[in-house]
Amino acid sequence: MQKELKKHVKCYRAFTLIEVILATVMVAIVSTAMVGMIYSNYNSWKFGSGRSTLLQDGRAVLEQMTRVLRQAKNFTSVTSPTDQAGQITFTDVDGVTQQFRRNASTSEIEYGEPGDLSALAGYVSGLVFTCYDADANSLAAPVNARKIRAVHIAQTLTDPVNSLSFTLSDRVFVQEDFITEIVINEIMYNPLGGSEAVNEWVELYNLSDSAIDVNGWTIWTGTQNSADPLISHPQFGDGSTTIPANGYAVITADATDVYTELITNGGFEAANISAWIRNPGSSWTRTTGNAHGGTRKLESTVSGTTSVYQQITIPSSFNSYLFIFWEKTTAPVAQTQITATIRNTSDVILATGYSGQMNSGWTCHTMNIGAFAGQTVRIYFAANKATGSGSLTLDDVSAAASYVDINAIRLGVGDNRIGSGLANNTDIVTVVNNNSTTADSVTYVNTWGGNGDGTSLSRISSEWPSNDASNWTSGPINGTPGAVN
Repeated sequence: MQKELKKHVKCYRAFTLIEVILATVMVAIVSTAMVGMIYSNYNSWKFGSGRSTLLQDGRAVLEQMTRVLRQAKNFTSVTSPTDQAGQITFTDVDGVTQQFRRNASTSEIEYGEPGDLSALAGYVSGLVFTCYDADANSLAAPVNARKIRAVHIAQTLTDPVNSLSFTLSDRVFVQEDFITEIVINEIMYNPLGGSEAVNEWVELYNLSDSAIDVNGWTIWTGTQNSADPLISHPQFGDGSTTIPANGYAVITADATDVYTELITNGGFEAANISAWIRNPGSSWTRTTGNAHGGTRKLESTVSGTTSVYQQITIPSSFNSYLFIFWEKTTAPVAQTQITATIRNTSDVILATGYSGQMNSGWTCHTMNIGAFAGQTVRIYFAANKATGSGSLTLDDVSAAASYVDINAIRLGVGDNRIGSGLANNTDIVTVVNNNSTTADSVTYVNTWGGNGDGTSLSRISSEWPSNDASNWTSGPINGTPGAVN
């Protein structure tokens, strides 16, 4: 029995050293594999989480940039399409100047009013703005902000911890309703001698290929409480507020010395019209009511032919010379005739400014009389009314010598001044269109040029930024109002 029990008893022995070593190695191998797998899974999770966060932040910022820029009213400046530290400044939908930029020091995209920016997102290694014109051509540096019709945004995101880097991009198309092409091109803010109120002027330039009507537009200066509407100049304007393509408009006060008036009492507001020679003497009289400017007009009610003229001497030291008059009849138009001529002192006709029927509403006629600079001539009107009814009327007759180019549109302002007067040290001049959008704004400083020596403040390029000091300089004496700077 005892022998049988011994048969079933097993003998257990300890592991040998080799077996222990082998077991330890196996455990280490398995453990290392498991740790590597866990670490790899952790890194994959960490990489995916970092990438997701980076993408989420980048997409949110890109969406905000595209949404805001899509509603921009206009652009002020933008960096080169090769600049990784991109910056774009614009007027937002509320008329506030805003800016997006990449802060190269912090690698953050910032947004807000210039000088008061807040960070939107970090880990941005590049922000590039590429702008395009109406023909989809890329605008090279220096970018003409006024030609921007689309903006391509490329945002490069980099997480140095996880070695992540990728680019998000989108394109924004500008709202056409907000695009204007009128710029402030020249300013006489500190003229030499005389009253500044009647010698200051602002020149606008239409850099587009289409005529632009500025009727309903306004001009502001820094000291104004309200805007001044732009109107056709009441005395020297021809009734038009439309600036031709690539043309100019010069804004002056109503009573202005920018034009040297050669006609005495052309508005007929004085108590007599003795400066005008009437043939026959009783045919033309100064009457009240229904005048074009002021409250007086020159009127003839007789039938048949009647004439009136004034003799003037045209100086020879100006850039342009303008003859302008307004006429109107209450008689049947088909039975009227008026001829305005330039004659010498012997009544020989030198040129005809207008010849035709009169009009039932106040109508302006203009003529360049530069050919007679330095001469003494007569401004002569001959009118005829075949009927006994109605009257022939003249008003705001002007012959003026000026530094304003003959082809420029003459504009005035609602309160008969340029804003509330242009300051001599620094001031803001802003032109706002009839959509309440800023067409252009300049904050000038007297160190830019035109500081009281008879010169104007002249813009170097209409396509470069308005508030870049390097884009302004002193023009010639008296400036170049209505002509190329």
